[in-house]
Amino acid sequence: MGKDFRLLFLLFFTLSFAWAEEPFRTFKTPQGKSFEGKVVGYEGQTFILSNKAGALFKVPFNALSNEDKSYLIEAVQQNRIPKGTPPPPVPSAASSSPPASQGSTAQGIDATVSKDNEKAGTQGDGIIHKAPPKKKVVFRKGSFFAHVPVPLGVSPEEALAKVQGSIPQPGEPINFDRHVLPILNDRCDSCHHAPFDRSGRLVNPKASLRFDSYEQVMKGNLDGPVVVANDLEGSSLYTVLKLPEDDDLFMPPKGGPMSAERIDIIKRWIEEGAKPSKGGVTSTKGGIPGPDEPVSFHHHIMPLIENRCLDCHGEPYVKNGRTIKPNAGLQLNTYEWIIKGNVDGTIVTPGDPADSTLNYVINLPEDDPEIMPPKGEPLTEDQKLMIKRWILEGASEQPAAVAADPNAAPKAKENVAASDLIKDDEDLLAVLAKRLSAPSKTQLLAAEKTGALVTQLSERNPLVRAEFSSFASEIDDSALSAFGNIKNNISHLDLSRTQITDTALKTAGALPNLTWLSARNTRVGDNGLKSLSNLKYLRYLNLSGTKVTDKGTVTLSQMKELDEIYLWASEVSDKGIADLRKSLPDTKILY
Repeated sequence: MGKDFRLLFLLFFTLSFAWAEEPFRTFKTPQGKSFEGKVVGYEGQTFILSNKAGALFKVPFNALSNEDKSYLIEAVQQNRIPKGTPPPPVPSAASSSPPASQGSTAQGIDATVSKDNEKAGTQGDGIIHKAPPKKKVVFRKGSFFAHVPVPLGVSPEEALAKVQGSIPQPGEPINFDRHVLPILNDRCDSCHHAPFDRSGRLVNPKASLRFDSYEQVMKGNLDGPVVVANDLEGSSLYTVLKLPEDDDLFMPPKGGPMSAERIDIIKRWIEEGAKPSKGGVTSTKGGIPGPDEPVSFHHHIMPLIENRCLDCHGEPYVKNGRTIKPNAGLQLNTYEWIIKGNVDGTIVTPGDPADSTLNYVINLPEDDPEIMPPKGEPLTEDQKLMIKRWILEGASEQPAAVAADPNAAPKAKENVAASDLIKDDEDLLAVLAKRLSAPSKTQLLAAEKTGALVTQLSERNPLVRAEFSSFASEIDDSALSAFGNIKNNISHLDLSRTQITDTALKTAGALPNLTWLSARNTRVGDNGLKSLSNLKYLRYLNLSGTKVTDKGTVTLSQMKELDEIYLWASEVSDKGIADLRKSLPDTKILY
């Protein structure tokens, strides 16, 4: 009796620790798709499910609904699911032919049957038979196809090293093209390649991460950079290579771990600053030129524009039968388009960064709505300086002979009279309007946030009038900061009876198409007038009731394009008015 009791107890003890088989249940995806199966194992965040036919397939944890996730978490915590992949079932005579569902995904779930290079045995032995490895294509030595094409003037040794990779000598600096890129091409390119077309479907790199060039490696993806110069712990490209092989994040996932020699090359490259290759034919596009190296449009400027600007300013394309045009009608995909600009005018003035809109918008404060690029981090100081240098060097498609000094004093501009830009038989406002596009409703609303009333001169005229007719006594210099988005469109600006000072006139002086300005009954004075001297199209100026004195009339006397000046109740003397009328005999001056 005691012996039977011990056997019964041992049987109960054994069964209590045996894995309980999970029941069949319906699994769902966040997209509403569903399938029936039972969980038979898991590896990391991938669960192995079996359908009623006995076929096994893997389902990522994140591909399931929240309800299913909770179920799986609870099952794992309670040890109801064994860890690992169970062996495939031994096919019986009744089921010798595989079911139709085997080897396919479950209702659109991102799942695969076993491993890519493994197949279940068909002899009923339940053994996993690995497919033989694919043979690498090797051309016969001396064959035409075995030779590496070498451009004229290029060292054959360098070209061969770039294709096959080379081992750096002790003390030799790591060269990205010769030492690092061949490793990435060999072990990472199968997953992190450039996008390509396969049977009419665009195949993108995994995790949106590309390793086919220096620029793409340094770009990283939406999660951030994968290489941080001089920071191994912050460089995930290096850290994932050092993980245990059974870690879900271990890289590369196929073909075994990377050799210690190759990992050391990547490590040394990061510790040396993760620099691009320099000089010769192996130089990689992208990066920042040295201080004594002229900026190259194709090697320095264009890669930066491709990386940060073409999402919004690429060439037009067709989507769902509709042509999608670049933002603001500004196309930046070639040198010719960059120099051309758009209907608002050019964005690059060769030799003059201060007059180049491109240089202006990249240097705006981060919270300015006009800053470019509008998405992602602002350009680095080195990138901004590089664009400024390129403009100073002539903004040419070919590198300049000598590198420009970005800190040198700007060259004096050649003064061009506004009358030379406008034909006699054309109205000034009509000429200005032809060069502009109408502001959007969003831009107009943004400009009115500080209390301004902003209206177009007419329904089809892109020029606008901005005034502070309501609550004028509460308006100060900061109110004009809201005009950044429409500064090219403002032709009329009324600041009468506001609390502005000379600071506001500096902002007004940056409105290139301003033709009419009233600062009546404000606190502006002589210093503020200096900011208006560069307004080529200003025709009307009202300074009645201001603090302008005879000193200010000296500045006004240089503004030959003014048609009307109002100085009633200002601090200008009779003599000052007389001198001003002598300087501007054709101008109507009311005093």
